[in-house]
Amino acid sequence: MSDWRELLEQWNFPHLQRGGVTLVARSDAPACIKLIYANQCLFAGYDSFTVTPEWIQPHMEWSPSWKCSEAPIPDDLLSELKAHPSEITHYEFVFKSAA
Repeated sequence: MSDWRELLEQWNFPHLQRGGVTLVARSDAPACIKLIYANQCLFAGYDSFTVTPEWIQPHMEWSPSWKCSEAPIPDDLLSELKAHPSEITHYEFVFKSAA
């Protein structure tokens, strides 16, 4: 099974690496979630971050996890992300290939 960084690279999906974390910009998050679900990946959660040129700050209060079989449907997940405060600039989505 491939991990999320390997899959993002295979898909040529925009992301960046900071401090060992694979980050997707908030503006790219909806497309990334749709791609994850379209490829029937096992989705285990996400972590929210504020990223600046100088530092990276995790926000654990907006970083849920669940069993892969219990991931929310895409529309619910997209609504959840949309409701996050503007200080959230990036996400690390935790998923892997089901194959």
